[in-house]
Amino acid sequence: MKILTITNGFTKMRDAVLELRANEIHTAMSGNPNFPTPVPALTVLSDAITAFSTALYECRDGDRLKVAVKNQKREELIAVLHLLADFVLFKSEGNSVVALSSGYSIGKQPAPAPPIATPQNYRLKPGPNPGELLNRIARVKGAISYSYQYATDAMMAQDNWKSIPCSRTTCVLQNLQTGTKYNCRVVAIGPREQLMYSDILTRVVA
Repeated sequence: MKILTITNGFTKMRDAVLELRANEIHTAMSGNPNFPTPVPALTVLSDAITAFSTALYECRDGDRLKVAVKNQKREELIAVLHLLADFVLFKSEGNSVVALSSGYSIGKQPAPAPPIATPQNYRLKPGPNPGELLNRIARVKGAISYSYQYATDAMMAQDNWKSIPCSRTTCVLQNLQTGTKYNCRVVAIGPREQLMYSDILTRVVA
């Protein structure tokens, strides 16, 4: 089931916009077969809208007490809208069409991360010191990290690869046996445990 979110933003709305959005939601919820018995009841929302609208009209002269009353009614209306939003999310059960029918704005669903590609332009060279091999690949878009793997022929026959985790596109394998041939590859690691393997390159360590 998809997890939906409602982008309320009521607390940042100007009074007139809040009044308009509250009425839109009340209209959309009224007689909506997806929400036959909303909680709170629509009469509670209607009363909160009326109280806020009345206070908003009466404070137009700027009287501080009337403005304070309007602000209180505004907070009460927002609280009702938030409670009703929770009910809409619960009854929608991840169905964005049902949720949208309530008049609320639904948050954009995150797009699934695309699959990562196979590591390209893999190069294997002698390292700066004896017993080292320098691995280098082109950056793999979307990769979270890399694993640089190596094995002798005997180890490779048993699928026994040694792995060096790294977040960079270059890695120096150290403490290798000179005069020994090593098989090397790079594993790009992506979201959701995606693993993409490079070609295998071989080199005798100097």
